Formats: sequence, C-alpha cells, structure tokens
Amino acid sequence: MEIKQLLENTLRKEPNYLTDNGDVKKWVVISKAQNFDETLIGLLLDQPRLKAEFFREIHGHWIFDQNRFTDFIEQKEYLEDSFTRYKNKK
Repeated sequence: MEIKQLLENTLRKEPNYLTDNGDVKKWVVISKAQNFDETLIGLLLDQPRLKAEFFREIHGHWIFDQNRFTDFIEQKEYLEDSFTRYKNKK
C-alpha cells in the first residue's frame, strides 16, 4: 500500500477528522498537527511506515516532524478538499 493511502486509511479511524460524506477534513488534520494533537500523533505512531515517514528518532525519542507532515498533507494531489475539487473543475 502506498503511503498516501495508508495515511488516509489511518486518518479515517478518527471520526472527528471526517466530513459527513466520509472525506478527510484536510484543514482539521493540519490544525491538529500544528497543535501536536495526541490523538493524531498516536494514530501515526501506531503505523510503522507512518512513524518512519513523519518522525525522527533522536537519542531514543521519537520526534514528530510537523513540517514534513504538513507539507505532505498540503500537496495538491493529496486529500484534495471540496474547495480544491470545485476550483479544479472550473
């Protein structure tokens, strides 16, 4: 499974990150990342591939790479929100 799909599947485990129609709320996830939300970080740490992608080990401690995660989420190809989809259809 590619990293984008794994991340999306992982984020879907938290109902607060989903819209009524089941899409991931991109900006909610970004806000949670910027605030080092324990639920988000726990979900990411539970997946070894996501842990390797978005955390760095420093002296035996796993440090969340907030910038890397946010940059990944903000990619146009990843988790397009409804506004982006609407804008691209025009």
